[in-house]
Amino acid sequence: MRKLLLAIALFFFMVGTSLADLRTFELVGAVSNPDHAAVVKSVESALSNGFKVLGSYNPGSISDLTVIIVEYKPYFDAVDKVGRYAFYAVPLRVGVQKRGNVNNVMFVNPVYLVDAFAKGKSKLEKVAEQTKEALENALSKVKGIKVENKPFGYLTTPDEIGNWQMMGQSIYTIYEIGHKYGSLDNALKELNASLSKGTNGWKKVYEIKFKDAAVVGVTNPKYEKEAFQIGGADHLCAFPIELVIYDNGKIKALPEMYRMSLYFMDAGMSAFAAHMSMPGEIDSSLKGLLK
Repeated sequence: MRKLLLAIALFFFMVGTSLADLRTFELVGAVSNPDHAAVVKSVESALSNGFKVLGSYNPGSISDLTVIIVEYKPYFDAVDKVGRYAFYAVPLRVGVQKRGNVNNVMFVNPVYLVDAFAKGKSKLEKVAEQTKEALENALSKVKGIKVENKPFGYLTTPDEIGNWQMMGQSIYTIYEIGHKYGSLDNALKELNASLSKGTNGWKKVYEIKFKDAAVVGVTNPKYEKEAFQIGGADHLCAFPIELVIYDNGKIKALPEMYRMSLYFMDAGMSAFAAHMSMPGEIDSSLKGLLK
């Protein structure tokens, strides 16, 4: 009996340990089909069961890469209740990456994002786990997919990622873009006007509006291509970059050194060192969106 109890205890310890490990992304599986557009369409069809597709685009203007932004209402509602930094965990990004005659289907792990931006918010963490499972279930129905459900990216824990810093930058050093516009709607109007002009090469990919905040995803092919030189195109679900607009009219962005570390740290420091100027260039470019 004692041996049985010890075995059970060891089992739950091992389960607990595995659950504590986090990876940035998950490869759901691969589709043997050279037609990238057809696979993207199949992915969007699979996501229509429980999710809502908000938009899609080709990061870096690379036609063999597609990111699909989706809404999952239980997750969005839970994020909205937590607010503050949790809005940076909102983007549910599904990626389709063509390599030869195969298209890989993947997504950014919502549990990873929640632990990075809202560590200790148990209700949100629970919903994030459910959202991850819902993504796995939906994407396992993609036509012709060979399911793997293989985590990849940076290996971390909830405690580490929740206290992550890169060269002194973290969620506590988010910066403001432009000026205080007085209201959410005024800030959105000014931001959208700038993005529609393609200021500094930035364009809007999606907009998610909540009761007292909004999240706008922005793309700049120049910086996305350079980022893929750091960690490879299998990191496509790191994009687009999100801007959060609060009800007081302030538009906030994450310091890019910190943001890049969240999504690309598995590439290693030497890869970062070869592109050390890029994060600062992105910060300066975004700060120049509104003057």
